[in-house]
Amino acid sequence: MADTPMPLTAHLTELRTRLFWSVAALAVGFLVCYGISDFIVAAVQFPWTPIGEGLHVPLQIIAPAEAFLTYLKVAFFAGLFIVLPVILHQLWKFVAPGLLEHERKYTIPFLVGSTTLFYAGGALFYLLLPFVVTFLLSFASDDITAHLSVGYYVSFCLRLMIAFGLVFQLPVVVVFLTQLGLVTSRGLIRHFRYAVVLAFVLAAVLTPPDPISQSFMALPTLLLYSVSILVAKRIESRRAREADDDDDDED
Repeated sequence: MADTPMPLTAHLTELRTRLFWSVAALAVGFLVCYGISDFIVAAVQFPWTPIGEGLHVPLQIIAPAEAFLTYLKVAFFAGLFIVLPVILHQLWKFVAPGLLEHERKYTIPFLVGSTTLFYAGGALFYLLLPFVVTFLLSFASDDITAHLSVGYYVSFCLRLMIAFGLVFQLPVVVVFLTQLGLVTSRGLIRHFRYAVVLAFVLAAVLTPPDPISQSFMALPTLLLYSVSILVAKRIESRRAREADDDDDDED
């Protein structure tokens, strides 16, 4: 890419083009997912579990338009989940001309890593969903029958899936801040005890008020924090080697 200035109209035209392709990709994802919205709702109503019998979450409709609106919501977020790489690629195509050559080198790894971690967070949530729902529904009794609203339950699943995906962005954020020199591996180690408290506070805010859900989010967050420390150390080691090479070249 040539480092040539672009007029404002060219930037606006480029932005319009990237928005068009992003919206078009989202529209395609929405239509595809709306066609299989029954399957997606069934996937969270009967979540897969590796042990024991399959879980069945009893659902019901408590408003005339609830099922229709639920299918629309599922189709939108599932479509967004699927076409996220396309949207991030369009974002990169828009900002890439304004980046320096060494900055462009890191952009694709950031986008790929961020998308992969977001999917990993959503997948982990789905694997943990049977345990979370089983624990929450265990408080039902003969006098308290569990019949959940389909709209509320799907919103509950979508909210937690997005929360897990965002929490899994922690290594990407740490790498970005380390590249900018705002955090160091020593600082991350020194503040580990504060990270433990913050992880459980964040889990308490993003998950239902039960210890199972909070632990399922807080423990992976602390694991990712530990991975971030290792990544920060690697970046610092690479910088030190590059600085030594520069010193040798000057000599």
